[in-house]
Amino acid sequence: MFCRNRNIIGVLSVFLLCTACETDPVIYIDSQAIPVIYGIFDKQDSIHYLKVGKSFGALHDPMESSQVYDSLFFRDMEVEVRMTSRGKPVGYPLELEKVNGLPKDAGIFHFPGQELYRFYGYLSEGIEVKVQVPGLPIAWAEVTLVSMAALSTPKRAQQYIYLVPTSPLRIHWYGNAWNEIDVAFEFIEDMGDSIFRSKWVHIQNINYFDSPHDKYREMKITYDEFIPEVLNQIPPDEAVKAVFLGYITITIHGGDLNMVNYKKYLNGYTDFNVNEFSNIENGIGLVASRTTFSLDSLRFDYETRQTLINENRLKVLKISKWN
Repeated sequence: MFCRNRNIIGVLSVFLLCTACETDPVIYIDSQAIPVIYGIFDKQDSIHYLKVGKSFGALHDPMESSQVYDSLFFRDMEVEVRMTSRGKPVGYPLELEKVNGLPKDAGIFHFPGQELYRFYGYLSEGIEVKVQVPGLPIAWAEVTLVSMAALSTPKRAQQYIYLVPTSPLRIHWYGNAWNEIDVAFEFIEDMGDSIFRSKWVHIQNINYFDSPHDKYREMKITYDEFIPEVLNQIPPDEAVKAVFLGYITITIHGGDLNMVNYKKYLNGYTDFNVNEFSNIENGIGLVASRTTFSLDSLRFDYETRQTLINENRLKVLKISKWN
């Protein structure tokens, strides 16, 4: 009897396994659609955009819903944006205009009818976003706008920088919770017949700091790091007659702590206490602040130019002096 029961259990197990392979499980938590809000604001910009959509119903396939215009937005909705001071709204709501047809990268949610709210003007201390959908609690978020990074080295009035085997290029600045720095080096190619074209070598770095307070930042580029990057980003070209060293530009992007947390989850940071990062009350999404600072028209000093011209590894690029 025991053997017979064991055989029956074995047959049932195989049957259940085969059935599970042929039928995909449907697992969902039914819930009401709520506002989805995205806006990243820069006080240096005069044109700003805010996206307000809605979450998909659990009983509908998101792949299909994302292609249906009426599934992307609430039919009845009031959106309000106001500037804030010390976390409290000031003045009148900003004038919003609804725009569509703006370019968007291809993807699941690529749709010609995407809608955005646009408003104009330079922002001051902070901004508050409120979205009212009938039958739902007000979805809102408030964010303090961050300031541009303060660059201590190189100085604002500095014209020349150096990079030689014994001395790396050092960049020091005071920034925000999230930082991305891009140092771009221009190489001007002489194609002959008075035709010139610029090629740029980019060296980038991203720093995350979990504190909203200003901290000291540093990026160091060594000579031995710089040479391989040049050869990797500018392949030799037989059509090039000569190459001249051009300008150097330092660009620092900064963001607030909301950007830090959003980037963590975007890049796979896992916390089993929450499903995703969102700073929207009664909704999901992100309202954050960013800024950009650039220092351009820098050049290598004489010693660095001579070192790079005589660098054997760069001979294939035909780096030369200006006539």
